[in-house]
Amino acid sequence: MYAAVKPLSKYLQFKSVRIYDVVFTLHSKCTVVILLTCSFLLSAKQYFGEPIQCMGDDKYSEFVNSFCWTMGTYVLNVYDVQDQIPHGDKLLSTHTGVESPYIAEGISTEIPGVTERVYLRYYQWVIMLLLLQSVIFYFPSFLWKMWEGQRLKQLCSEVGDALVPENTYLERLKLLVKYFTSDYKGIHFCYMVKCLSCEVLNFFISIINILLLNVFLNDYWTKYIKALATIPRYDWDTWNRMTSRIFPKIAKCDYYAFGPSGSQNKRDVLCILPLNILNEKIFAFLWCWFIIMAIIAGLNLLYRLFLISSRTFRMKMISTQLRSMPASQVQRALENVSFGDWFLLFKVSVNINPTLFRDLIQELYKQRKLQNNLTSV
Repeated sequence: MYAAVKPLSKYLQFKSVRIYDVVFTLHSKCTVVILLTCSFLLSAKQYFGEPIQCMGDDKYSEFVNSFCWTMGTYVLNVYDVQDQIPHGDKLLSTHTGVESPYIAEGISTEIPGVTERVYLRYYQWVIMLLLLQSVIFYFPSFLWKMWEGQRLKQLCSEVGDALVPENTYLERLKLLVKYFTSDYKGIHFCYMVKCLSCEVLNFFISIINILLLNVFLNDYWTKYIKALATIPRYDWDTWNRMTSRIFPKIAKCDYYAFGPSGSQNKRDVLCILPLNILNEKIFAFLWCWFIIMAIIAGLNLLYRLFLISSRTFRMKMISTQLRSMPASQVQRALENVSFGDWFLLFKVSVNINPTLFRDLIQELYKQRKLQNNLTSV
């Protein structure tokens, strides 16, 4: 199993130049790896067996399995109509206290006009849904990588290590000073807007995927919250009962066979859905993960808005990386720096040697001081 998902670990490796922050990494890397791992687990028959196994004659077993997988199984929606069911019919339930001849949740005697069939076809699409979600979550990462255009790599390559050769150090320092003393405000503004657009897209993608799961599972997520609430209480009986309503482990399937005289006979069989044992846990985790991602992305956007509105805080963030340099000098060096310039400068600060970054700010301070002296004269 590890051999199947091992290639994904390379996607999580940090690059020498990081164009993504922590929140972006969680969205574009961790979530994609989680979704792909889940799809690999569900497609690994050697670990979890066949996706469906139905009772039937041995000579027709493969046909019945294929037919029920293709056409869909069903359970009975007996939970919303319990009050309409006479106690004499003994249809359910653990809730009314009446003994029931049912085999599992949703599997019992069918009462015409009262019980309703709920067909289960979502399991045919689970793997494709997970793959689609992984592509959707990867899209902002791909978009930002294309928009970023390796700008950070060109500025920060070869100087991210603790020890940098002196020639490389001086050459990169000269290049960075020249770059940040040039007027690229328009380019840096577009750079910042593109990055923030991808972060906004991350937030909306998390929300859309929560809604997508709700639609995909027939609005059952509102009920699934009750199942998740049982985990802290270790109430596994309630957990099994509630999750079986969403991910049934046993379902029914109807098919037709021809008798010796050529007449059509309707048969119903019980089918076991082993993968639903895994599905209930995978989707419970994904539901919580998407909510966490949406909250983190929302807080990150508020954080960006605060950065845009507070120049003092932006200067403070730079000063914390330059503790040996007086804050007044940092303020002077960055006094005419726009938010776009600051945005790129801060990204450079986390990708280069701290000593090099300090020397960069000192050079900017010296040039700013020289310009002010010339202006005053």
